[in-house]
Amino acid sequence: STEVFFPTLYNCSVLWYPFDLRRMKFLRQYFILAVVSYLPCFLAYRDFSTHTPYDYSRGDISQAKWSKKLVPTRLYLLARHGSRHLGEDVAIGMNDFIDKILSEINEEEQPAWLRTWDRPEYKEDMHLVPQGMLEHYHLAQRYKQRFPALFPDYYPARYHVRSTFITRTSQSASSFMYGLFEGAGPLDKISTRENLSTNGFQPVGLREESEDEDVLLRFMDNCPAYTNSPTTVNKDSEVVKLQTSEHYKKLVLEPISQRLGFPMTVEDAENLYNLCTFEHVSPTESNNSSFCEMIPKSAFALLDYENDLGRYYSSSYPNKLGYEISCVLLQDLLSQFNSKEPATALRFAHSETVLPLISLLGINKDENVMYRWDKTEFWNRTTKLSELDPFAANLGFVLFKDSKSGEEIIKVYLNEKKEKSTDCDSALIPLL
Repeated sequence: STEVFFPTLYNCSVLWYPFDLRRMKFLRQYFILAVVSYLPCFLAYRDFSTHTPYDYSRGDISQAKWSKKLVPTRLYLLARHGSRHLGEDVAIGMNDFIDKILSEINEEEQPAWLRTWDRPEYKEDMHLVPQGMLEHYHLAQRYKQRFPALFPDYYPARYHVRSTFITRTSQSASSFMYGLFEGAGPLDKISTRENLSTNGFQPVGLREESEDEDVLLRFMDNCPAYTNSPTTVNKDSEVVKLQTSEHYKKLVLEPISQRLGFPMTVEDAENLYNLCTFEHVSPTESNNSSFCEMIPKSAFALLDYENDLGRYYSSSYPNKLGYEISCVLLQDLLSQFNSKEPATALRFAHSETVLPLISLLGINKDENVMYRWDKTEFWNRTTKLSELDPFAANLGFVLFKDSKSGEEIIKVYLNEKKEKSTDCDSALIPLL
C-alpha cells in the first residue's frame, strides 16, 4: 500500500490521518507545520500575562558583566509593585466558579485534592502577598551585591525614593529598602526599653504624590488625550473578538468543558485561569490548590494571550501616545544623572508605568505591532507580557564612566537582564 497514517494534534490529543507515500516530498513541510502549530500543548504553566510571578521571568543582576575599564557611577531603577492579591472582581469570580464546580461535579467524581482541600478566603484587595514583598527584598539584595558603591549607608540626600499613592507600591518600596539595609541601620543598641529588638532597623524617607498631581509615575491618569484616544477607549476590542470566536471555543471552552464534564462560559474560563494564576502568585494563601490541572496547556496558552491583548493595546506598541508620554521618566532619569549631588534614584509604580517605557525603548518590538485576536503562533509572539511585565518588573539604568577615555554610557537592564538592543539613544537624544 502507498498509504500510511500520519499523526497530528488537536487540543493536545493525537489524531491519525491517512498520508499518501507518493507525496513524500510534502512530508517534511507537513511535519514542521504540525509541530509548530501545536507547540502550546507542551508549554509549562509559567505565563500568566502581567500577573506572572517575578521569579518566572527574571535574570540575575548579581551576575552582570562589563568591561573592567567601565566604572558604575549612577543608578536609576524603575520597578513595578510585587505580586499582589487580584482584586475584588477577580476574587468574587473565583469564588463563584468554585461554587459552580462543587455543584456541577459529584463529590465522588471530583479530583482527590479538591475533596480534601481547605478552601481559603480570597482577599478582595490589591495589597502585596508575601511573595510580592520577597520579590523586592531579594531584588534589592542582588542589586546591592553587584553595585555596592551605588548603595552607600543610608542618608536621605543619597537616596531619592518615590512611589505612587497606592499602597502596594509603597509596600514594594519598603520591602526593597529593607533588603538594602537589613541590619545596617542605626536602631540597634540605642534602645532603652527592655526586650525591644530593632535589629539595626533603618527608617527610610519615601515621597508620594496625590493621584491628580503625579505626572511622573501616574502620567497615564493625567493625560486626557491618552485617556480619550480611540486606541485606549477600544483597547479590549481584540479581546472581545477572541472571546466570541470559534477559535476560542475550540481551543479553550470545549477542551475545558470536556475535562470538567460541564459546559464552560467565557466568564468561567477567566475565573478558572485566575484561580490557576493565584496558585502561583501566592501558593500558601491558595492552600496549595491545583486548579491549573483543569486547564489543557493549549487552552492555557491562548488564555495568556487573551490577557495580554488589553494591556498591550492600552500601554504598548499599538498605542503610540500611550507609550510616548512615558518620556517624563527619561527626563527624570537625565535630571538624576546630571545632578551635581550623586544619588541613587528608586521609583516604584505600576504596569501602566513600566510597560510604556519598555515600549518607548523599543524592547522586544515585533515587526507587526498590531496583534490581532486571530494571530497565528500567538504563543511565540515577540512582545510577551509575562516576560516583559511580570509582577516586580523593573528597568535598571546604570551610568558607567570609561576610566580611560572619560566617556559616559548607559546600560539598560530589564528584569535583571541586559538589553542588547534598545532605542535608548534615540529616546534620550531629544531630551538632552
